[in-house]
Amino acid sequence: MIKELIKINDLSFKYEEDGEEVLRNIDLCICEGEWVSIVGHNGSGKSTLAKFLNGLLIPYKPNVVSIEGLDTVNEENIWEVRKKVGMVFQNPDNQMVATTVQDDVAFGLENIGVPQGEMSARIDWALKRVNMESFSNYEPHRLSGGQKQRIAIAGILAMRPSVLILDEATSMLDPMGREEVLDTVWKLCKDEGITIINITHDLEETVHSDKVIVMKKGTISIQGDPQEVFQHKEKLTEAGLELPFPLQMQNDLMVKGYKFSTACLTKEDLVNELWKLKSKI
Repeated sequence: MIKELIKINDLSFKYEEDGEEVLRNIDLCICEGEWVSIVGHNGSGKSTLAKFLNGLLIPYKPNVVSIEGLDTVNEENIWEVRKKVGMVFQNPDNQMVATTVQDDVAFGLENIGVPQGEMSARIDWALKRVNMESFSNYEPHRLSGGQKQRIAIAGILAMRPSVLILDEATSMLDPMGREEVLDTVWKLCKDEGITIINITHDLEETVHSDKVIVMKKGTISIQGDPQEVFQHKEKLTEAGLELPFPLQMQNDLMVKGYKFSTACLTKEDLVNELWKLKSKI
């Protein structure tokens, strides 16, 4: 039976009482083990929505945001919610707080009073999950951007969360670092069953998602799996998003009269479809 981890019911929010609504009538359900991408242009409301998922922002009324059945409007639930939902932010340098990698991963565990023996086991386990166990005594500032983000992820993993949120966590990385982080998180989702929520403005990061949520001006514009979402090309463009290169290339070829049997969401899809076209010429 599929387990619902996050439930949002009619969430609206404004930062100032007389200001414009940043979120309007959001309804959302996220299940255990899903990879969910929340995508939108700057100002679409996606990062504000993320803050409601781990109690950084609180709804105005009860029964609007619940995490594993815990209503976030109840202050007594907030620390438990934050144990269940970990967040990795945009700039990895802002998340490094210690002089060695293992001490950095230990930071959150110390804050919640994990015993020393258990702490060591958790640090080792978390570093292995992100393939950084050989860097435990390194100084964080000597690592690459992608490695720093993997350490930040390890620090969250050590807390044993149910959900991991990446809030534009790859936007400051070079292509190699971005690939490292996404590959690491993908394995955590599929091998460890951790629910992943990737907040991004880059549609290329969404192609392997179980669910894609497109935000526009504080509302959910489109929702579905990647194949469904990428059929709405005009809506994606209206939301200020650039189509992934393979899909854009496919569209350009279709304008010239070429016919494809399926949507090309990845470079591999595009190559396969071009080989089929070649065999027909």
